[in-house]
Amino acid sequence: MYKLTKVPKLVRLKTVGESICPVSKVVDVFEVTVEYMPRGAVLSIEEFKKVVESYRGREILHEEVAVDLLEKIKNITNSPYVKVVIKSSYIGVDIEVVAESGGEQPLYI
Repeated sequence: MYKLTKVPKLVRLKTVGESICPVSKVVDVFEVTVEYMPRGAVLSIEEFKKVVESYRGREILHEEVAVDLLEKIKNITNSPYVKVVIKSSYIGVDIEVVAESGGEQPLYI
């Protein structure tokens, strides 16, 4: 974490990670985007990469990665709002998983 003298409203981090699909046992490559509201300090890029890389070689579903990553980022940053989006593709099907804490549900009309 890095202390800030000027605090932005929102921080968005994006990278690529990988895990092992517990069903097919193949390597799943996914894009992850994390948004959070900082509270006087921000997550370092190195910390963020380390957390995402902790899934490499681990058997875990994308849905679980999203929720687990949300919990880790929330614990590290103590943020009132965290959103994690995992995107990948498997056998021609695009997958997008969203885990969110502290935000209002979007209104769809």
